[in-house]
Amino acid sequence: MLWGVALGLVACVAPPDQRLAQAGADFNDTALSADDIRVVDWNIKKAQAAEWTGSRGRATVVELFREADLVTLQEVCAPVADGSLRERLAAAQLSGVFAASFSAPVLGCGSGRATGVLTASRVAPIRRTALVSQHREFGLTPKISLATTYPIADRKQRLLVINAHLLNFEWLTLDDYSDQLAAIGAVLQKHTGPIVLAGDMNSRNAWRTRLLETIVDQAGLRAVFDANDQARTRAVIGGNKPLDHIYYRGLSITTPGRIGAEAATEVSDHNSLSVRFAYP
Repeated sequence: MLWGVALGLVACVAPPDQRLAQAGADFNDTALSADDIRVVDWNIKKAQAAEWTGSRGRATVVELFREADLVTLQEVCAPVADGSLRERLAAAQLSGVFAASFSAPVLGCGSGRATGVLTASRVAPIRRTALVSQHREFGLTPKISLATTYPIADRKQRLLVINAHLLNFEWLTLDDYSDQLAAIGAVLQKHTGPIVLAGDMNSRNAWRTRLLETIVDQAGLRAVFDANDQARTRAVIGGNKPLDHIYYRGLSITTPGRIGAEAATEVSDHNSLSVRFAYP
């Protein structure tokens, strides 16, 4: 019986079109300002974004996106061209690149809609690369990350942004999680300029957290947020470690990191993270 259910779920999970889709209007700016780069990271809980039309959700998202230069979102439902997310991005003069992970009527966004990650910005990326996990959660669903590179005004170096959504579950070992981290680490190691790595890392226990910290340490990245801050979204089961992170290299923090309260108001099940950087 259980094998039949599992096989049925496998059959329902479809690999989507892996071409990276632009979401929203045209990009407005040609380069990021070296003096002020505001980054927002948030897991928006799949179709929960449809509820942003309510006054509470709308006000939260308007405030969050209002001054953002880069927004990394996970669990985004396609097509992004429809609905409240598109409206909120357009209102903030942001456009984005969407990378699809999978589509499944039960496990994903429903009705065959793809779920994935979206990186929004005012500036068009000069390079974009999807990083699909080699493995799948319980053999069913892959996770995807998105690497985008942006010009910075009056600087030769480019800013690499990786919007990461890492595997949450696997059978017996951490090999799947480790392999996905290694692929991200390889991209980090190749880039010689400033970096922002943000996303839902699903670092829910000490073992996963240690693997994540090893990769970011090897690339010379630093954490924006204190691991002991209780306002950060944590795993309900399996370790109680923070799930969402922003790491950086080659930048300076101009305004301390801020943690949202979206989970308390049920706008999402994750609290957002935001921070302001400058590129000296």
